[in-house]
Amino acid sequence: MKLPLKGLQTNLFIAPEILTSQPLIVAYGLGVDSTAVLVELHKRNIRPDAILFADTGDEKEETYAYLPIINAWLKAVGFPEVTIVRYIPKHFEGLPYQTLGQNCLSNGTLPSLAFGFKSCSLKWKVTPQNQWTDRWLPAVDCWRSGGKVLKVIGYDASPKDLKRYAHAKDVEDPKYQYWYPLVEWNMDRDACKASIIAAGLPVPPKSACTFCPATQPQELHEFHKAYLRLIVVMEARAKPRLQGCMTPTELMKDFQNRHSSWKQKLDICSCNCADFHKLKRQEPRLKLPGTGCAGLWRNATSVKPAMMTDYIRKQKLLPAQEIDALQQQAPAQIKVYETSFADTKDLVNWHDFLEMFSPEDAVDEISSTI
Repeated sequence: MKLPLKGLQTNLFIAPEILTSQPLIVAYGLGVDSTAVLVELHKRNIRPDAILFADTGDEKEETYAYLPIINAWLKAVGFPEVTIVRYIPKHFEGLPYQTLGQNCLSNGTLPSLAFGFKSCSLKWKVTPQNQWTDRWLPAVDCWRSGGKVLKVIGYDASPKDLKRYAHAKDVEDPKYQYWYPLVEWNMDRDACKASIIAAGLPVPPKSACTFCPATQPQELHEFHKAYLRLIVVMEARAKPRLQGCMTPTELMKDFQNRHSSWKQKLDICSCNCADFHKLKRQEPRLKLPGTGCAGLWRNATSVKPAMMTDYIRKQKLLPAQEIDALQQQAPAQIKVYETSFADTKDLVNWHDFLEMFSPEDAVDEISSTI
C-alpha cells in the first residue's frame, strides 16, 4: 500500500506523485549501496512494493550470510522481505549448469566482463528480475493502464558510479522508469556506510561473484582458499579458448573456425533478412598474438597480470604445487564428465567436483569465519 503524499520526503529528480502512483521495486544486490538505499527510503517514509535479489549462485558466503540480517531489519520497519530470483538455464552448449560459475566451467569460458562485455549481468541479474516482474500483478496492472514500474538502482554519487549513471540515466524502457536515489541524494560510498551504521545494521561485504573480473588484487588477499581455487580452475579450464593465450598457429586455426561458422550463418541468412547486414558487419578478424582476453583480468597491466592465477601464485596465496595440480587435473576431469554426459547423460555434481580439489583441513574454513 502506497503512503500518502503528506510527510513524503524526496527531491526534484522523482516527483512525489510518481512515488505514490507507480509500483516501486528495489534492485537489491546485498551490498553497501543497495542496503543504504533501503535505509534511506525508510528514513524518507518511502516504502518499496518489492525488493529483488538476483542470485547468480556464486556470491560470497559472507554476502549470503547478510540476507537474514537485512530481512530481520526489513520486517522490523514494515518493508517487504527480500525476494530471491534466479536465472533458470534451459539450453546448454556443454554440461548442464545452474550457476554463473558452473556456466563458465561447462562452456570453458570466463564471465563476459573479462571480455569487455556485461552479458553475464544481463543474463544472471537483469533477466530473472524482469521475468519475475512480468508475472507480478501490480506490474501487470500498471502496464495495462499505460504506466511504468519504478525501479530503484543503487548507483552512488562516487566518481565511478557517476560515470555509470551518466550512461544509464537517459535509457528509455517501455516498461520501467529507473530511479537512482543515491545520486539524487548526493551520497557517496562513505555516506552509504555511515547511513547503514546509523540504522543499527552492520555494513555488508562487497557484493560480487567470487571470481568477478572487477576484483582488485588486494581483495584476493582476503579471499577464502575455496574462492581462490575456483578462480584457478576457471582460468585453467578457459585458457585453451582465450585468444590472448594462443600461439600464432592457434590464432589462425581459431580464426578459420570462427570465419567458417560466420560464413555458414551468412549463407543461410537471406540478403533480404533484417539481420543480414548486421551479420555481415560482424565478419571475424584474425587476432594478433598477445591481443584478446588472456585471463579474468583480461590483459596484463603494470599492477596486475592478465590471469588472477598468476597473481595468486606470485603472492603465494595458494601453494604452487596446489595450483599446478588444479591446472592439470580439473580441466581433465571436466573432459571426463563431458564424455560421460555424452554417453550416459549423467549429470555433474559441480559442488562435489570442486570439493575433489579441496584439502581436508579446509572443509570448514568458510563456515567457521561467518
